[in-house]
Amino acid sequence: MDFVIPLPKSRRGNTALLLLQCALTGFVMAKAMSDTSALCLAQAFEECVYRRFGAPSLVRHDRDPRFMSEVFQAFAEMMQSRSRATLSYRPQANGQQERSVKTVMQSVRVYAEDPLQQDWDEIVERLVFAINNSQDTTRKETPFYLVHGWDAQSTLKAMASSLKRGFGRQSDALAWRREVNRQQEIALKIAKEYQAIEKARRASEHNDSLSRQEKASLPRPRVNESSEGNPEDAEDTSTPVGEGPKSLFEPGDRVWLYMGRVKPGLTKKLAHRWHGPFRVKRKVEEYAYELELPDRSGYRFYPVVHVSRLKAVKEFGDRLKVRLTRELTDEARLDFDEVLLPEDTE
Repeated sequence: MDFVIPLPKSRRGNTALLLLQCALTGFVMAKAMSDTSALCLAQAFEECVYRRFGAPSLVRHDRDPRFMSEVFQAFAEMMQSRSRATLSYRPQANGQQERSVKTVMQSVRVYAEDPLQQDWDEIVERLVFAINNSQDTTRKETPFYLVHGWDAQSTLKAMASSLKRGFGRQSDALAWRREVNRQQEIALKIAKEYQAIEKARRASEHNDSLSRQEKASLPRPRVNESSEGNPEDAEDTSTPVGEGPKSLFEPGDRVWLYMGRVKPGLTKKLAHRWHGPFRVKRKVEEYAYELELPDRSGYRFYPVVHVSRLKAVKEFGDRLKVRLTRELTDEARLDFDEVLLPEDTE
């Protein structure tokens, strides 16, 4: 879930938009709000998600103070749902939600008719229905169908369908219900397969975009024993048992930290983005490290950062090296004084 703020005050008095999305099916839910406090956030979550689908197993969000507040965390604990926040300044960690926000806001921008943009909350409610009934290129189905097991009856479909009652429908309610459940199970299975394929494709694209240093830290695949040649003579390039991938930074290493924001009044083009150096305290995850923040450094940010925002400090840069020639003998040595100075005249 994510907030879209600030927005122009609508006729209903709303100034913010709360967007929620199911990570499995891509089903989008929206709630226009006038108050974005943690209590109102919990009430909106209960209205949009809990009443319709029940408590989710995992709630993923960014480090917005409203999501990180004690009120919402207590609400998630009451539902027995895990609340997991992404890393700071790392929108890629919740890319599906960020892409959904972009799609919704682009659609609202196209259909907004009020010059003062005060009708956005009326438009977004209709657009969410259209987005949920549009074909998903990744899942090869509509989010509405993946959630409910049937396609929504739109006005166009109602006009194009037959006027005869019972045409193409099951007369037996029990048989119809079993057929719907069977189709839903098939749809969920297909969605799971497509999701696994898409994850593998994205992982491959991500690994191709890594640098040499990052690729070296990835675990190497095991040698196929069925390959040609003697498997005993084959070089084992797999990661040893009990050893994880090599860490990019070790505790105590000095690193530079990239910060996109600058002080008010400064120009981003002229501001320094790499701050520090800081000491690495520990490795939290495979691509996340915790930094040591001095007490009087003046920096205020979450100490756990992604590896893409870190750069190692080079104590001594690469210096130019001069190849030394062999020693010259007295005969081969050139006497500049003898060549340049004129000979003594008597």
